[in-house]
Amino acid sequence: MKKQLYAVLLGGKIRENHLMEDHHLVFVVAETEAEARLAAKKKWVAEEMHIDGTQRIEIVDGYQIILEKADTERNQYQMNTKYSK
Repeated sequence: MKKQLYAVLLGGKIRENHLMEDHHLVFVVAETEAEARLAAKKKWVAEEMHIDGTQRIEIVDGYQIILEKADTERNQYQMNTKYSK
């Protein structure tokens, strides 16, 4: 089975006794939706964490998503601060 890109929406309380729930959208690469859900939960720390939704991403704005294995030096999660603050 080949690896696919998934978007997973996580929900949970980030602080104990916090009244409101927070959400975090993460992207993971996995072979199945079940594997993607497990991988996503490892990317966020929250109390009473749950998954609100999972979507396999195949096409965005008419462009097909094709995954290729990166070299090991660039294989870690990196945030582009130009777009994220």
